[in-house]
Amino acid sequence: MRLYVLSRRRFMVCLLAFAACASVAASMLVQTVGSPSIVLDRELITRLNMIFSDRAQSVIQGDAEGLASHYDLESRYGRWAFDREQRRIRYVEAWSRARAVRFVGTTVEISVHSAEVKGDAAWLRLRQSTEYAYIYDADPTAPPDRFGIGTRHFTELVRRDGAWVIRRDWYTDPLDEDSVVGNVRPAMVSDGILPPTVAHRDGQDGKLQGQIVQAGASASAGEPEGTSPPGLPSTPRYDRDRAVAYADEYCGSAWGCGNNREYNPMYKDFTGLGGDCSNFVSQVLGDPEAGRLPMDWTWRYTFRGSGAGASRAWAQAEALAGFLINSGRAVRIARGTYPDVVAPSENFPHGPIGALHPGDVIAYEERGRIEHMAVVTGTDSHGYVVVNSHTADRYHVPWDLGWDRGTVFWLLKIVW
Repeated sequence: MRLYVLSRRRFMVCLLAFAACASVAASMLVQTVGSPSIVLDRELITRLNMIFSDRAQSVIQGDAEGLASHYDLESRYGRWAFDREQRRIRYVEAWSRARAVRFVGTTVEISVHSAEVKGDAAWLRLRQSTEYAYIYDADPTAPPDRFGIGTRHFTELVRRDGAWVIRRDWYTDPLDEDSVVGNVRPAMVSDGILPPTVAHRDGQDGKLQGQIVQAGASASAGEPEGTSPPGLPSTPRYDRDRAVAYADEYCGSAWGCGNNREYNPMYKDFTGLGGDCSNFVSQVLGDPEAGRLPMDWTWRYTFRGSGAGASRAWAQAEALAGFLINSGRAVRIARGTYPDVVAPSENFPHGPIGALHPGDVIAYEERGRIEHMAVVTGTDSHGYVVVNSHTADRYHVPWDLGWDRGTVFWLLKIVW
């Protein structure tokens, strides 16, 4: 087992919880790397900026050779960490080729939240906010599309030959490591099938495209399924515009997010307790400042009193997906791998993915279990669906970036 590869979210969040506990004893203040500091010396600050900027550049350039000098390759853990970055770069390069895009720019910001420096070793708990810009091969002169990711790191640096280098770096990565699959490979499509473009959409009013089969009917992977729930309100209760605005405001540490890149403090952060993705999706759907879907005894968040906190259906991915479908708040219009949900069919001439609109939900199933959920926040310039999420933090990220070719996608249309 490669210890530095934290492909299972439970493993990662336990490490983050350990890091949070360790930080309690530290006397360091939260600070932004690059700003004046009385805690970290200039050499360490400069080195951190260099390491993380070079890593982001290597992703868009598809070249890891220059990263070797940033790792403690004399250590087994350092070699593992370096190998992880190489694999990450290979994944992004393969995804870019499969989607006919090219990354053209990136910016990085780092904030250190705690640090313990002893001699030639330093343990840091930090957050990285990264912007990525990409263009389509078919439209190279168009302005680039941009998305942001945010990562929380628990990093050990050591001094080698007069320079700080990485020995360990534990984090959940939206570009490669949010999946529970150890060796993540991007999905491919055949026969030139591409995702739908904006021109394929039948308006942006949130209405469901395609047919829905009746309850109890069987549906194989990629086929539309579900049923239109009885007793739908004549006036939709779901406020999609406010839901997306909320998702952009509170998506966390990713570039592009609002609220000073912090989660909504009114809600508990479940990152160290199994992940916060479902809690975030529930907020987007049900918060009074967001989608305003009505809570009930099954799906609720209680702010005060002895029962304060989230119900299982609010904060656990599989329970939330089941609740949305069974309560009639959503219909599952498709379940399948990438080729299944982008391929045109009689029910979905432009693929089921083309039926999603801002405010809808995508659930990510791996090895028979829903491991993640994200909120659709729009499309890029070529109509490719983008999403926001927590754990890991995403802002307008292409919906399948970071997921494996075996990932099964649940496309959930909110219908209330």
